[in-house]
Amino acid sequence: MLYRNVSCIFLLGCSLLFISFVGGEKKTTNKIKTIVIDPGHGGKDSGTMGTKRYRIYEKHVALDVSLKLGAYISQSFPDIEVIYTRDSDFFLELNERTELANKVDADLFISIHCDGFTNPQPSGASVFVMGMSKLKENMDVAMRENSAMYLEDNYQQKYEGFDPKSKESYIVFSLMQNAYLNQSLNIAEKVEKEFSTRANRKSRGVKQAPFYVISRTNMPSILVECGFLTNPQEEDFLHSDIGQDYIASAIFRAFRSYKEEMEGNLFEKTKKEKINKKKDEEKIIEVSNKNISQINNVIYRVQIGTYLKSMINVPLFKEIGAFEENTQSIYKYYVGNTSDKNIVEKIRRDMKEKGFKDAFIVAFYKGKRISTKEALNLQKK
Repeated sequence: MLYRNVSCIFLLGCSLLFISFVGGEKKTTNKIKTIVIDPGHGGKDSGTMGTKRYRIYEKHVALDVSLKLGAYISQSFPDIEVIYTRDSDFFLELNERTELANKVDADLFISIHCDGFTNPQPSGASVFVMGMSKLKENMDVAMRENSAMYLEDNYQQKYEGFDPKSKESYIVFSLMQNAYLNQSLNIAEKVEKEFSTRANRKSRGVKQAPFYVISRTNMPSILVECGFLTNPQEEDFLHSDIGQDYIASAIFRAFRSYKEEMEGNLFEKTKKEKINKKKDEEKIIEVSNKNISQINNVIYRVQIGTYLKSMINVPLFKEIGAFEENTQSIYKYYVGNTSDKNIVEKIRRDMKEKGFKDAFIVAFYKGKRISTKEALNLQKK
């Protein structure tokens, strides 16, 4: 029985890795043209319920804030296409939300929600990105939002055995690698800053958690918990028109700042620095390659990931100069090609800074993969 469960989890992990990047090649331009706003829940999925004073639900607040946010963006940037996963009170499956964003090739995905807890004291807004950092602290909220699956027909077959309430099911998320983590963190931090400094909202910070709805998007994605409907004082704020305006305008200002950075001089400066850095690394690698034949044909590379779908056209992979190895429908990606262990260590550190936290060094001898220990021994001869 244990073996069967582990196998199911592994298959689900592979499936998620494959689905998470379906949608083809991303746009190579830095200009933001399309944004998808996702009001959480809807229809028969009411989400968190407020107190009995208003009898409002999370689905209502999420929709109101989303529509206000979209209106702010459309008014200020009429050239940006704003698409809502829902614009009224109807039920939408989790996979339908991300499939829509991937289909329109969106440049940004923002999912709007409200928090809830059994204790009426907790308050404040949180911004989440997809990740496994501090999983234990954020598991409850991830389970609550992912439990919307239970309202879908045949959810077990549709999500291949994934159980939102089973901690074991979340093992699969540790296999996922988000090529847009840095950009997601960028806008998440801007939203958090606006909440705490301009909107005068208590901020619970930027967090990482395995939310299904932002695990399968092919673009930078965040999930915003606007506040606690289970806190009577905060419910008053979330229910009010001015409170929703504060929240929507805070997210809008963060978006505007993110857009300016991505399209403006700061981004171009950063881009040029990265290009120059890459050129320097290529020069180092070129020099090292000339000496490969002199040290027993030992080559070091940094492996940054393994996928079930080709990632070679993803902008980040192009930017870092990753190259692909396809073996039996498994795609492995490497960066660097040097005989110098010190250089490859530096490349590994750079890859970790770019979001590839599990990057590791591999060694090859005459085209055959060997252990790094064997490689070092060969170089000593």
